Amino acid sequence: MQIYPIKMSKYKILCIALVVLAALAVTWAITRFERQETPRSAAAKKTAPAAHEKEQEPVAKDSANASAPIDLKIRLFEKKPDFGTLTEVENVMARELSDVGLQQRYKILAQWQQILVPKISHLDPGQRKLLTLYEQNQNTAYLDNESNADRQKRLAISLMASLNPSQKVLYKELLLHEIEIIEEEETGPVFHLKPSYWKKLFAPHFPEADQKFWEQTALENDPVVDYDAGLAIDRQTLGDWAFCWEQYLKRYPNSHYQQQARNNYRTYMSYLLTGLENTPTLDSETKNIAPEVETDFDAISKRHPDSRVAKNISLFRKKLKDLPGKETDLYNLANSVIKI
Repeated sequence: MQIYPIKMSKYKILCIALVVLAALAVTWAITRFERQETPRSAAAKKTAPAAHEKEQEPVAKDSANASAPIDLKIRLFEKKPDFGTLTEVENVMARELSDVGLQQRYKILAQWQQILVPKISHLDPGQRKLLTLYEQNQNTAYLDNESNADRQKRLAISLMASLNPSQKVLYKELLLHEIEIIEEEETGPVFHLKPSYWKKLFAPHFPEADQKFWEQTALENDPVVDYDAGLAIDRQTLGDWAFCWEQYLKRYPNSHYQQQARNNYRTYMSYLLTGLENTPTLDSETKNIAPEVETDFDAISKRHPDSRVAKNISLFRKKLKDLPGKETDLYNLANSVIKI
């Protein structure tokens, strides 16, 4: 068989050569890229931050951004304390607190307490006149069997009736911000910021334990227990409050307000057991527990059976029976039996 040579023009030969060279160049480029990419990917894996590190940065940034407008309004209130700037602070907190970290919320609460409380008497020039009218027009003495809360309501109604229209507007503005007038034994009438203010503004942004703390604190409303050397809060109410704090400490043993709750419990138990000079626990002649106090102890123990409060009362009674007719340091005796 005869083979005939293929005749090709110089142009065709040149085209084939170019195609072959192009293919070789592409192959070389791909090989080189793959060799370089492998170590680069490994290095990227070593230096890439963990997933949780990527997530934390925007959270911290958001928290910082949220607290900035709050800080700005607080500084504005410091320079110009009035109802307008007070409302601005409250509004920005209502909007931004939920975006701030929990620990930062506690700091903002402490900061705002320190700044606001001293200024509640200086929000409007007419406030001083309200104190004068309160002192002139109110019968601030406690009525028989009147609770502290009922007394405050009675005095507020009586004061409102004595005010002119502009004074009524001012008084309503104070009440809107949970500012009331109370009677301090040594000072006389003063403006008081109710705990319900902190409950409304901060508690919705706190954990359940903190919300329960502020609910009970608002209910008690910074009570004056010792007034004119006597108990301004009756023993049964003190027993109920002590029981509430006992339950709080059992349910939330590691809460942010644990120590304050513990102090409240011990304070109410101490007043409950020891009384005061004008509302003594012991009969002045027999040195035994007074009949009306025995009645209160029985009622508390029946209402809260098996509670630590009831057990404290029982142990207190027992120790007093072991010391019949003797002069006793009730304060130290009470402290020795109070357990949580």
